[in-house]
Amino acid sequence: MLARVKGWLTGRRAPLLVALLAILLLLPTLGAGAIMDDHAHRMAYHPTFTRPGGPRGDWDLFRFLDDDPAALRYLRDNGMWPWWTVDGSKLAFLRPLASLWHALDYRVWPNAHWFMHAESVLVFAATAFFAAHLYRRLLGATVAAGLAAFIFAVDDAHSMVITWIANRHAILSTLFGVIALVAHDRARRDGWKPGVFLAPLALLGAMFSGESGIGALAYLFAYALFLDRAPLRARVAALLPHAGAALVWFVAYKLGGYGAAGGAFYIDPLRQTGEFIRAVGARLPVLLAGQMAAPPADVWMLWPPNETRSLVSICLLVLLVVGGGLFAVLRRDRNAAFFALGMVLSLLPTCAVWPGDRLLLFAGIGGAGLVASMLTASREHLGRAARVYASAVAAVLVIFHLVLAPLLLPLRAWSTGSMLHGFTERAIASMPKMDGAEERTLVVVSAPDSVVVNTVMAAWINENAPLPSELRVLSTSVGGTLKVGRVDDRTLSVTLSDGFFRDPTATVFRDTEKAPLRVGDRVPVGAMAAEIVSVTEDGKLPSRIDFHFDRSLDDPSMVWAVWEKTRFVPFVVPKVGETNELLVVSYQTAIGG
Repeated sequence: MLARVKGWLTGRRAPLLVALLAILLLLPTLGAGAIMDDHAHRMAYHPTFTRPGGPRGDWDLFRFLDDDPAALRYLRDNGMWPWWTVDGSKLAFLRPLASLWHALDYRVWPNAHWFMHAESVLVFAATAFFAAHLYRRLLGATVAAGLAAFIFAVDDAHSMVITWIANRHAILSTLFGVIALVAHDRARRDGWKPGVFLAPLALLGAMFSGESGIGALAYLFAYALFLDRAPLRARVAALLPHAGAALVWFVAYKLGGYGAAGGAFYIDPLRQTGEFIRAVGARLPVLLAGQMAAPPADVWMLWPPNETRSLVSICLLVLLVVGGGLFAVLRRDRNAAFFALGMVLSLLPTCAVWPGDRLLLFAGIGGAGLVASMLTASREHLGRAARVYASAVAAVLVIFHLVLAPLLLPLRAWSTGSMLHGFTERAIASMPKMDGAEERTLVVVSAPDSVVVNTVMAAWINENAPLPSELRVLSTSVGGTLKVGRVDDRTLSVTLSDGFFRDPTATVFRDTEKAPLRVGDRVPVGAMAAEIVSVTEDGKLPSRIDFHFDRSLDDPSMVWAVWEKTRFVPFVVPKVGETNELLVVSYQTAIGG
């Protein structure tokens, strides 16, 4: 059996086998359906859809809000962006290749979600196929190369990015990035002249598919540093076409007005350099630990925000233990140095976003190569104590990457799709419907995150269902206590013991560190105004907000809803002077996890 496995790993068909294995393990994603942003993406191609500051065409799907004060005012006043969205907000990403592919999907077969999932699976399988070729070029037709390809193909950290149709841009970026590396290696090692042109073109494809394509530059730099044996001048010259491609992308990004501003979920490394450097210090260890061993990077979203240091400390300890074993065994291995540096540098751009496993696809190229090199390298040159230590680290890596990962990949792919699709569909089905006869204002007292209500609106547009004339989401709550009282005929008071804006998606729209709301502040939004009455003990977040409306809360034009356990339910407005305490559930409970 060992001889047969070795034959599979070293055989010429190994790339095809790992690609087929990836397809087999990811079959559960075909039934995942539409999830969150998928409804919004389909909405962008609905004949009746118009959104100021939004997409400029089929190639611009990921432009959610341009740097346009009038567009922001319109979206905020109508409730499509929450009332706490700070002035100057922008959220626009340059992903034309991925956008055009989505445009094809939603214009030709908008309801065939299983087919869209199949497309994502096939793109990942192609990525695994070319990654296997890259490993074979660098490591030879060896067990290490086959093992690296296997580890990358079955990594359960990839489940989220493959399951979510809207995340296909990351897979496409990685595919083009790996092709760029293979072409560059052939050009440098074999003198293959087409590779001189193909590699930069593939790099452009990676970056114009999504921002994560910048990660390919990290591996190209690591290649020049550790694997290219030409003189320094020749290595620098070989990188110039790639630098030119990166410059083209950067100019297009800036001239097109792309980027993010206003929130804390996304950080602009150029405009917020100090914040980005601090974010790297906290987020990079979490991402690296999630790639190499544990805990998964997804725990960042669930960890209490005021206890982030403890999570970072745990991850640093994991990296110290695992990294010590890797360094002891591979310190003279240039391929391992290439994998390690490429992995680390490719994660730097992703530190501009809140950490999660979905950001580890590009890092997985280096991570898989590093683990495979560790598991197949000789440890005979080590002393007894070092050999025992390195063997223990290797055993841990075997458990995580060779035993648990292939078991967890289909399970996580299925459970992620099932949970998020179920969460989305329950929200759509349970939201009080508009009758379309008269104008209605839909008021959601509390929701589990800041985007699920917008997802409902997108689904209603896609279904040609009547929409409210105005939408108001007053708060999001995922912990503590929620008290709702009626101050007078037109004023509703919402008190959150843990403070407002605690759910991660709320930070997309406001950075409360840079734009805090203080007692006495009044935020007018259309026919409503939010007045800050009190803040949390640390003074960082509002704890009570009074919402003043232009009409009685009992007016029949007002439709009220609130999240209860796993769905929306109608909300009964209390009488003047009354205060009711509502049940608050964790986000895991809300999504059905």
